[in-house]
Amino acid sequence: MRLEDIFPAIPTVTRILSCAPDLENEGLDFWIWFRSLQGLVNRAEPHLYLIKGGEVHKHGRDYWERHWLDYYTNPVTSPFKIPLQRQNSVDAIVERFRDRVNGYVLYDMADIPQTMNLAITLAGLNDCLPVAADQESWMVRHGIPRRDDLRGRFSDDWEAAEWAVDNLWSQCNQRLIANFCIHRPGWSSIPHELEDYVVRNRIFAIDLPASRQRRRVLMLLHRLLESAEAPGALLNWHCVFDQEKEYVAEAAKRGFFVLCSMSSPNLTIHGGVGDTRREYHQPLPSREQCVAESGKTYVCLYNSDGDATWATNSMQSGNWTEPNRGKFKFGWGILPLALKLQPAMVQLFHETKTPNDCFWGPSSGAGYTYSHLWPEHLVDMYLSESRRLLDQSGQNGCNMVNWYLQDWWREVEDDAAVRREQEALKDGPGLVCGLGGSPYAKSYLDGPIPKLHSVHVANVGHNTVADIIKFREECPTRPQFMFLFAQISPGIWKQIESELDEYAAHPEIVLLTMDEFFLTLQDAIKKGLVKDSLYEITEPMAERWLKAPGRHRLPICEQVTRELANTAHAEPTERRLRLAETAWTELVSREVESVARDRERFTTHFKGRTPFTEAEEADALHYTAFTVAWVVVRAAIQAQGVYANQRTQCLNDFKRLCGGYVDVKPFQRLFDTWETWDTGVPDVAELTELCDALVVETRKLRDALGPDESEAAFTNWPPRTI
Repeated sequence: MRLEDIFPAIPTVTRILSCAPDLENEGLDFWIWFRSLQGLVNRAEPHLYLIKGGEVHKHGRDYWERHWLDYYTNPVTSPFKIPLQRQNSVDAIVERFRDRVNGYVLYDMADIPQTMNLAITLAGLNDCLPVAADQESWMVRHGIPRRDDLRGRFSDDWEAAEWAVDNLWSQCNQRLIANFCIHRPGWSSIPHELEDYVVRNRIFAIDLPASRQRRRVLMLLHRLLESAEAPGALLNWHCVFDQEKEYVAEAAKRGFFVLCSMSSPNLTIHGGVGDTRREYHQPLPSREQCVAESGKTYVCLYNSDGDATWATNSMQSGNWTEPNRGKFKFGWGILPLALKLQPAMVQLFHETKTPNDCFWGPSSGAGYTYSHLWPEHLVDMYLSESRRLLDQSGQNGCNMVNWYLQDWWREVEDDAAVRREQEALKDGPGLVCGLGGSPYAKSYLDGPIPKLHSVHVANVGHNTVADIIKFREECPTRPQFMFLFAQISPGIWKQIESELDEYAAHPEIVLLTMDEFFLTLQDAIKKGLVKDSLYEITEPMAERWLKAPGRHRLPICEQVTRELANTAHAEPTERRLRLAETAWTELVSREVESVARDRERFTTHFKGRTPFTEAEEADALHYTAFTVAWVVVRAAIQAQGVYANQRTQCLNDFKRLCGGYVDVKPFQRLFDTWETWDTGVPDVAELTELCDALVVETRKLRDALGPDESEAAFTNWPPRTI
């Protein structure tokens, strides 16, 4: 099948009625029912366009909503010139479309917030509106009858989810599932821009964290995905109780990719503006232009997160709208499936592209996924469809990431999976990966096309040129090829622009487009200028990238183990609350210094999050204890100059290097029980003993390997990852 056919077609939009509600402080629950009304209206004919406004990441979302509305309707400048009417009265909109509404379903945000998702699902199935108690007055005022009341029906959120899977799922679209996080006020519970699309297309809405902290919930997620029709997609975004990479991995194992579609309003309109069949082309530079010189350092910069509909909608967090864009060479990712979901947006990007803008497929092909986990009977189809959609969207290369946090800290090193990607996508000049930069991560120079791991990540407020110069001094390899991700946050383009004079002062550093970079790399490989390894590792590199960070992580690790032991010893109710509110899950995918240097921030990171139950706490404590143990293991071996990535290899290196002066048994026990998680975990009493042991052994590691007093003011951490 064609992957874009997973998404229902939106008929051509022939008129637009816009509504920017004349309200103040309306809150999330207002937008849940109002966007659901939009979905019911646009199911019959796509024409209702909502404008919320408000500040999002320092860029007003109302600007982008109004931007696209103007692009679609401006009678002078729009290529579409769609007729526009405006009506900003919510009451007038409700009355106008009252006949589309069969009633409303009351959900219980106070006690069982999962009922919010049940009500959204029922809205699509029964033409109802999902309504919270404090929004019911809207329904009463307009004479809309209550059809169902979900309050008092379920003992907890997961019973409600089980009921929904058993009773509603079979009636819904079997290839699309929307995850709306229910754990307010966590940041991932805030995005509610997708209800129009979910309701219009009768999509199942749920919140099921993809984490080993809650066995019952993870098993339910498995059951849901295994009963779905693959290939398919998960919409919106993941729960605050899991990590992005856990969520994406669970979907990938069952032939589903993730479409990060939060902050993407009006998809029931966007899909009906523009030509979904239009083909775009980005010519490759000639090979004669891409000749490697032995003394140069070649650099390419690539904006991250283009795989998300929000990145397209927000003009790459506003960076595309910078007035001087085109002043230097820069890579941008456009979601290939935007051809179906946001076709006019793709058109605008291509119409306004400069010669220095290079489009390059975002992670990971057609959608965000990890191809190495895909079922064997689907993965080749997914990759070939990705190549077709990349070609249609005018993108030659691609960012193909593979993560699996259960076993790998950074990119999965799977030679067979990479070769399959290289073969499927070889019509382009190369592939990239690695949302966290490191010269130690594996790149693949052989095969049909090279695949490079990022060496660095450019962030706002950080001098990237200085880092490139420093790396050039540390690493003698010439020619040198440095692929850098640029964090998509607002201001990243201006950050790099501010460094252009520094680039000009170093003519040995050459900025290239993504296409130029990989054709130049191919030339260097062909000439034998680049050997089997991309970088020659030196002692200064080991000190800066591994040893010094490892040493200075150990004192933080000791603090974290003490916090863990104190949590384990707390009274049960307090323990379950601390396991929920402390930033333990952040340690699963972020370095410890970015999570736990400040105790107050660490222990209140998820303040207000729902505590674990008695039935869940052993799994939650085990998940946390294993995570902390692996953090300690990585720091200890990195302090001795060993790159840490694969879980079992990390433990083996740890036992080899540290077994002479620490007791490795508590680490071994936690790693072993992680391996056998399917059969159960130790009880809370044993886990508490293991937490105590981690404190003792981590203190020994700090004493043996940690920094001395002269290094107390260390600030030279590796660049913040994405």
